[in-house]
Order: sequence, then structure tokens, then C-alpha cells
Amino acid sequence: MGRPRHFAGVESSEQLAFIDELQALGLSSTVNLPELVVVGDQSAGKSSVLQAITEVSFPVKDGTCTRFPIQISFRQSSAATEFPVKATIVPGGQSENDEALLARIRDFSVERVELTTDVIKEIMDQATECIFGTDQPGKRVSLSDATLRIERVGPDEMHWTIIDLPGLIRGDKKKKKEQVLNGANGDGPEDTSMRMNAAVASDLARRYLANDRNIVLVVIDDVDVERLRIFELMEEIPGLEERCIGVLNKCDRKQEGSDEWMVKLLRNDLPTVPHLDHGWFGLRSRVPNEAHITDAERDERESAEFMKKDWQEVAKDRTGIQALMKYVDKERRAQIQSSIPHIIAEIRQRLRECKSDLSRMGEVRDSPKAQRYFVLQFCHEMQRMAEATLRGQYQVVPSEDPRIRLRYEVHRRLDQFYMEIADHRHMQLPFSNYEQDLINLSSMSRDPREWDRAVQNGSGLYAEIHKEAKISEGRSLPGTVHPDVEEKIFRKQSSHWGGIASRFVDDVKDLVKSCHDVLIRIAIPNSKVRLEVSRIMAKTLEEWHKQADMALSDLLEDNQARPLMTRNPQLLAETTYADQSRGEILGKMSSQGSSTDADQNGDVKHNPKGNGDHPRFISTNLSQVLFVRARLESYYTIALYRFIDNVAMQVVERHILGPRCPMLTVSVETFARLDDEELGAIAGEDQSEARMRARLERLQSRYTEALEKWERLRVL
Repeated sequence: MGRPRHFAGVESSEQLAFIDELQALGLSSTVNLPELVVVGDQSAGKSSVLQAITEVSFPVKDGTCTRFPIQISFRQSSAATEFPVKATIVPGGQSENDEALLARIRDFSVERVELTTDVIKEIMDQATECIFGTDQPGKRVSLSDATLRIERVGPDEMHWTIIDLPGLIRGDKKKKKEQVLNGANGDGPEDTSMRMNAAVASDLARRYLANDRNIVLVVIDDVDVERLRIFELMEEIPGLEERCIGVLNKCDRKQEGSDEWMVKLLRNDLPTVPHLDHGWFGLRSRVPNEAHITDAERDERESAEFMKKDWQEVAKDRTGIQALMKYVDKERRAQIQSSIPHIIAEIRQRLRECKSDLSRMGEVRDSPKAQRYFVLQFCHEMQRMAEATLRGQYQVVPSEDPRIRLRYEVHRRLDQFYMEIADHRHMQLPFSNYEQDLINLSSMSRDPREWDRAVQNGSGLYAEIHKEAKISEGRSLPGTVHPDVEEKIFRKQSSHWGGIASRFVDDVKDLVKSCHDVLIRIAIPNSKVRLEVSRIMAKTLEEWHKQADMALSDLLEDNQARPLMTRNPQLLAETTYADQSRGEILGKMSSQGSSTDADQNGDVKHNPKGNGDHPRFISTNLSQVLFVRARLESYYTIALYRFIDNVAMQVVERHILGPRCPMLTVSVETFARLDDEELGAIAGEDQSEARMRARLERLQSRYTEALEKWERLRVL
């Protein structure tokens, strides 16, 4: 069996060799490398097309379907090897968590001298047994994303990798419609199995089609848009039609009247089929009953088929395997030349990430000295980032996560706290406009005695002050209001502060914990070490919570228990102004001179004489109610801002963001007290970390070698 004869471009042979070397290094698992992917619905003849391209005898018998991805790699080597053919199995994204499958494929390796028909069948049979194991009753999934990799090396090979994917399962909308009309739900075992297999096949196709460096051959043998899953998939992936080359297989099996749509399709002029930028090519099927003839003889039969008059309207460069591979070879070289700069950039980025991850892991931690040095490193990194975050220097933290903007988020939440706690709608006894209240009181009646009765029998703040003044009347001098009245009213008015402040403090603590989570993941990438550090810090974190809550509790207790106290001159100024407003508004109806005396209750009488009015007066009790109300509004404003500042400074700044802040407590002082055993439990390496280190070192070596090969290629 010869080499894949259709890949014969020499202009980019060095670049082809370079891509092949990247494949040999195993970089295809982390770097998108250009490959030839063949995709299509079940029984569309994908394996037949692969056989025509590679001259590798894929199974093409009727009823045989590809049950897992098959990767054929042709690699050119300067020297011949004893076993140029080697087959392995690599688990996929879904199968990598299947422990039974991993156990079965662990030792799978087939090495042969030639890739004959019998050898490919042997490899396929062994791979099928390894991937699926013994058939189990009730097992419904018959497809897998584990990939069979077959590599053939030699001095005469052409560099390229070809992927044959399991066929996409066709939907039958007509059958489904009939089931619904007949009352069936289509959820029988066969339907469930088909859906599960269809999902596996579609996910595999999406993964390979998402690599925009791949050349995609879309193989069809029908244009029934209602049934072909590949057409649906092309609509799901944006821009996919720009990267696909269409292949109409089985052109020699035309039925009566079918040649017309085939000709239109090959001319890229069939409206019912998605338009492909690269157009369509027609092939003759490599039917199973031609297994005894050579590929050259099959090519001759294909040429004879397309010489018939039925295909005269189709351009000659759109029919036959030779035309297809000439076009693919041209696109392949163009794709490689345009992709290599991006591939090199991606390899360099991956190398930087590997070095960064290894740097964070530090040296191998197999001794107390190495473990202490490791702890010192992540504590220093944590302290550096924490200090920067608390000062708003976010550029120091190597992350774009918005949670690191702690100072910004705390201040934003403080503004929200202020707006919420200052909203009078939350008050049990809210303030109204004092001057407007006086105007309303003055205008409701010409008799001031009605004002006193209106306040006494009304509701709201004035009525509450009047009630409390009456209750405390026996404990104060006549004509005064007991200080307890102001305190009781203020306690009620500020009763909502506690709940709002508690929510604010809890939110700030959550912001700190969220920022802490981001920083500790950066400082300690290893999840096992983070878990142990979190365990050590749990008690400190609990104390942090308690101290913050206790500080807030003390503030709230002072607010409810301590006497009303302020030296703010605003209280005196605003109270004086309120008294003046009271006199001006309530006394402005006096038109001429007046005299004052006292009634039998000791209330001061204002006796203006004008326009025949009866004597007008303001009771001492009403005067004191208005006076207390004015003082309360002034004091409430002062106390509110004082409380907000105390919460911000004494609770948030001193306790939540202070020295016991969780981000700052991950420090050398915390871990210096641990003995060697405790330190080993935190900083010692387990098997998973050892495997991670080995993987990173292996990838770093591969990336470094890949870049060295690229530098040598640039010199040539």
C-alpha cells in the first residue's frame, strides 16, 4: 500500500513537516492544528471518501458505521522504522471520566509493518472491543468520543492528518409527525438510544468544526433538507459554510430523475441546499463489491462515469477524486501558511501559561524547608495583592475579575446604605415639613385652642409627642417636657437603623469574602493547598465575623441606650430658627398690640385685640410639643450622619477591612507557629499535584521543542 498519492504539493513541504512534528509532539490536544475532517450523516459514504483520499481500506460494507472518531496521521521520517504503523486510543471530553473505559484502553497499542485491509480491520475490531467492552443488556449508547489514532510513518509519506467522524444521525420529521398524530410520544427504548447517540455524534462534530483551521469535507448522498442532520448543524455554527468543501458521493447511483438535482448541486445552484463558498464536488462511490480491484482501476471507472453526457453541464474540475484532492491540496497549503503565525503565537502563549503555573507551584515540596519556602511565597503574594486591593490599586492584581475592586464595591455599597437609611419612608414616625405644618395649623381655625385639640386628637409625630408628654407630665416642672419624651420618640424614629445597618455589614463581609476567594485562587492555584489553608484560617474567619458583628451591636446598643448627646452647633441654630418660625407663622394674625397673662392652668395667654376677635393664645403644652419636634428633627439628622460614619469607620474600616481582614490574615505570622507535620499537611505535594507538575513540565518541554523547531524552519 503506497502513500496518499493526492497530497503532492512541494511548495510548503517544510511547513507541512513542521505541522506534522507538532502533531507528533502531541500538541493537538492543547493547540488547534489544521486537519482534514470528514463529516456527514450516517451511510452518506464518508469512509468511502476517506478510502479514496488515503488509499486506506476503511470499512465500507453495507450497514457498517463509524462508532468513534478515527484519526489517520501520515508522518514523514528520515529513516524507516521496524513498525511504521501504530494505533492508540485517546479518551475524549465525555469518555475521560469513564473509569472502566480508561482501564480498558490503558494498554491498547497495536504496531504493524503495513496498513493492509486485514490490519485496518484488526485494529478497528480491537479498538471497538476496548472502547465499548462487552455488550451489556440495556446499554443504549453505541457511539463514543474516544478517538482511535492510527499513525503511519516513513520516508515516502506526505504530512497530513485526516479525521473520520461518526455519522450524524438523520432525523425523520415525517415519522415523528405520524407518531404525534397517532398519540405516541416517541420515548421508547429505541428512540431514547437514538437521541443519546445523536447527541454524542453532534457534540463530536461541533468540537472539530469549531476549529476554524480545519478543512471540512461535507459528504452527502441526498439533499433532503428535512432529514440531513449535517444541514441543521451547518445552520447552528456561524460561518461554517465559509470553511466547508461539499462532496456529493455515490453519483454513479442516480435514480430516474435524480440526475437533474445532482447536476444543479455540483454547479452550486440548488436553492434547497446551503450555499458553500468552496462549492461541491462529485465522486463515484467505492462500493464494497469492488474490493478486489485497485484504486487506479476505481479511478478509471470514475473518469468513465463523469465522461457520460449526463455530466456535460458540470465543470470537469468539479468531478472525480483527482479534482477534489487537487482543490483540497491547494486549500490545505493556503490554510497552513495563514495559520502558522497564529499557531506559533498560541504556542508561545501556552508556554507562558505553563511557566506561570509552574512558577506558582514552586519547587518540589518534599522537605520541611521547601514547604516553608512555598508557604512564604504564597503568603507574600497574598499580602501584596490584599494591600493593593484595600488601597484601590487594582492593577497590581493579575486578574480581570470585577470582584477584586473591593474598595470601589464597598464605597458603592456605602452610598446605597446611606440612601436607604436616610429614606424617611423607613421611619416609624417620619418628619413632615415643619413650616408647612405651622401654616396648616394656623389656617385651620382662628381659635388657637383648636390647634391644641387638633394636635392632641391627631396622629403621627405631633400626637405621639403630645401623648408621651402627658405620660411624663408628673415627672417634670410645669411648662416643660421631660427629657424622656425626646429619647422615647428618637428611639422609635431610629428603630429601623439596626436592620439596614446589619444588611449593609453582611454585604460588605460578602464582598470581602468574594475578593478573598479570587486572590487566594491566584496566590494558591492548588485546590488541595487552598482547602488546607481554609481549614487553618476557619477559626480566624469566625473571629472576624464575631468582632464585626459585635462592633455593630455596640453601636446599635449605644443608639438605643445612651442619652441623647451632641455638641454640634447645628442643633441650637436650627432650634432657634424653628422657634422664630413658630412665632412668625402662628402669631402673624395678631394685628395690634397685645397683652399677656396666665390662665388657671398656668398657660400663657396672648390677647391680641383686633377686628372684634376673641382672645387668642398658644398653650404651653402645644409650644413644648412644637419645640420638641423641632429639636428632634435637628438632632435626628446629626445622629443619623454620626451613625453612618461610625458604621463606616468603626465597623467597616476598623474590623471588616482592618488587620483581621481574611485577605490579610493569610500571612507568615499565621503559619510560622505550625510544626513540620501540620506544615506538611498544608504544603506537601500529593499524587494529583505531582501529576499536574509532571503534565506542566511535559507540556513546557513540548512547547519549547516546538518553538525550537520553528526557529530552525525559519533559518531554512
